[in-house]
Amino acid sequence: MMRTTSGHLIIRKGEKRIVVITREMLVKRLSEHSGYYQKDIRTLLQHLDDVVLECFNEVTDDEEISIQLVTGCKIGCEIVPQRERIHPKTRESIICSPTCKPNVKFSKDFRGIIQKQYDDKKDG
Repeated sequence: MMRTTSGHLIIRKGEKRIVVITREMLVKRLSEHSGYYQKDIRTLLQHLDDVVLECFNEVTDDEEISIQLVTGCKIGCEIVPQRERIHPKTRESIICSPTCKPNVKFSKDFRGIIQKQYDDKKDG
């Protein structure tokens, strides 16, 4: 692992470099931007985790959930009901239990903003 000049972690996956911004880095940046103490932001983010998990637990099998964490970014899940499938090797019929499929969605406007910032940075 390496660090950039801005302090971000960089992980190498083959030829790719992945910049990782940890929760602690977010706490520091939020503190700098907002003027709040880092311990208060840490507490807030921990409670945010708890509240999001509570919201996911409140969803029934016939509902989907979508939580907007930041402008243009929503996390959610859809419940895939119990279903009958065919086992590929034995060709026997099996019953698959219901599952929760989490997802993240970005709005078209948010994606456009990110692309514009990338283009501006690239153009110099």
